[in-house]
Amino acid sequence: MLSACRTVYAQDEELRVLIDDGQISSRIGEVDRSITSSANSVIEADRLQNSFVSLPDILEQEVGVQMRANGGEGSLATAVLRGASSEQVIIYLDGIPLNNASGGPVDLSLIPVSSIERIEIYRGSTPLALGSPSIGGAVNIITRQSGKLSSEENSGQLSASVASFHTYKLSGSSSLSHDKDDVLLSASYLKSKNDFSFVNDNGTQYNLLDDRVESRNNAGVEHFSMLANWKHQISEQYDTELRLDMFDREKELPSAINNADVQTRLDTQQYNFLTQINVHEVWSKDSNLNLKLFATRKNEVFDDSLAQVGFFNQHTESVTKKSGLQFYVEKNEMQQQWKLITVLSRETYDSESSLALVENGISTRDQIELSVENVSYFDQQRFILNIVARYQVINDELSSVIDSFGAVTTAFDENYKLLNPQVGAKYLFNSRTYLTANVGQYNRMPSFYELFGGDGLLMGNANLKQESSLNTDIGFTYTWYEPYNWLHDAEIYAGIYHNNVEDLIVRLYNGAGIGVPVNVSDAVIQGFESTIKIKPAKNHAINANVSLIDSINKAATGSFDGGVLPGYYQQSFSLYYSYTPGEWLFSADADIKRNMYYDRSNLRKGDDVNLLGLSVRHNFKNSNIEFAINNILDEEVQYFLERPTPGISYSLTYNHNF
Repeated sequence: MLSACRTVYAQDEELRVLIDDGQISSRIGEVDRSITSSANSVIEADRLQNSFVSLPDILEQEVGVQMRANGGEGSLATAVLRGASSEQVIIYLDGIPLNNASGGPVDLSLIPVSSIERIEIYRGSTPLALGSPSIGGAVNIITRQSGKLSSEENSGQLSASVASFHTYKLSGSSSLSHDKDDVLLSASYLKSKNDFSFVNDNGTQYNLLDDRVESRNNAGVEHFSMLANWKHQISEQYDTELRLDMFDREKELPSAINNADVQTRLDTQQYNFLTQINVHEVWSKDSNLNLKLFATRKNEVFDDSLAQVGFFNQHTESVTKKSGLQFYVEKNEMQQQWKLITVLSRETYDSESSLALVENGISTRDQIELSVENVSYFDQQRFILNIVARYQVINDELSSVIDSFGAVTTAFDENYKLLNPQVGAKYLFNSRTYLTANVGQYNRMPSFYELFGGDGLLMGNANLKQESSLNTDIGFTYTWYEPYNWLHDAEIYAGIYHNNVEDLIVRLYNGAGIGVPVNVSDAVIQGFESTIKIKPAKNHAINANVSLIDSINKAATGSFDGGVLPGYYQQSFSLYYSYTPGEWLFSADADIKRNMYYDRSNLRKGDDVNLLGLSVRHNFKNSNIEFAINNILDEEVQYFLERPTPGISYSLTYNHNF
């Protein structure tokens, strides 16, 4: 299905249709960005390849997105959208959510960029095609596809990198096409010691006498990933897809005081399976259908047997399983579209601890989602109105838990029935300029992780309430895709938003990095964001972003009332510039952030961010080589308390296509 931004208007009693150059190839059940009113941006594959970059590195360059990392390469990295926490942002892999009831934020460092075709970011409102509503928005990661069906093209790619802190990366892929079949195989391997230098304050922030420069201890990572994708064209009406991907990571966990004898680790294996069928013109020429079957299994082993990171000795093994069915159907008419999506899923969470006093049974979450959307066109298709209604029925059966302090949470059932309406509008002044606006109600239930705690790093709170947010936003976009004197391409966006959140769940951390989730009875998150992407000349490109967030804690507790919500920066600025003379590519990027607090009392302020990077690449006929310097100013940043990230680093990458 080919989508394009269209404007139809009357001139000399004739209808003219203008189609811009930004056409997007999409599959049934994917978001049609030409009509959605959600504020969005897209990262294409060419920004992910041929460089030593991770998924968090790329996402950080988009407006409204903040990444939080707790260490070096391969360490936990989570996304914040418009000030919404990582729990409030749903991460999708080919339209299937990776977030699960067992909880904990989705770790984006687990997903290798070598397997990604493009990334779609939706801020503040979630399009119906992605199913579940979310307070902060959504990130949809679409895995790579092979060449066009029925082609006879075979291709491959191999990439090797070496970087600072004993870091090595190897990735490769092969695409095979024959007749009606396309097969893609992709694999990636990363290993890093992460022994970067940092200033250890020994847990005494204001006593500079005991500060010393040390190498990070017990922070290494070894990560292997694989993707297999097979597409088969049954006929012009039917096509199928089968996808299997897996991640296997062994990660060492350092202590807050950087003890050299620490042996704590977290090992993670995750398997994702997806099969789907697309039916074109299922009932009529204007009707299409998509059916997905999916299954996910995540195994985690947290080993702190010597109590070197948490409060108590602990060896925890957990297994999360999720399976379900998603049914999507659309009907396209001249003046309107109807879309329906139904999702049935079951998730189980089984956790066992042999050393600590934690005895978890199996907890389950059964979920039914039914969503419908009507897209109507007015004023000769200049005005597009999206009306969405989502209804969720969720049943939790939670097992009894004895936590590390001996407190007992008895088994209980919890039922949720949530209605999440959403209205969006898009007005096209012409083929290049449009205005969008959205208002919607979103709800989120606390995860098992927040209710019960886990991994020795988060204490549970069985009294948590569900979050509820009323989101509103309005944005203006201008695009230009043709050469105009000196200006070749341009995209300018500016928007404001206001979220009123009740019973917001935030995490409070002590000096050892141990957290507890609590509800904030009332909070407001509002802000302004703007991006400009231009090619001022043929060989030059500039991407600049500004994000200003004003968050207000309106809790009944007097000491917190009026304070700034913890966990993200209030001001964020980024700039990317590239120059491509001939076979060379020179690029520079800057990331500046200000005003972040670790706590609700706003007594512990986070580090300011001033990151600068440079890279140079030379392209050959079938290969290229790139040298990059990151964090040139050698700044030490702690997005999480007592969890430093690396200073200046270097990387060399060679990529070959065959």
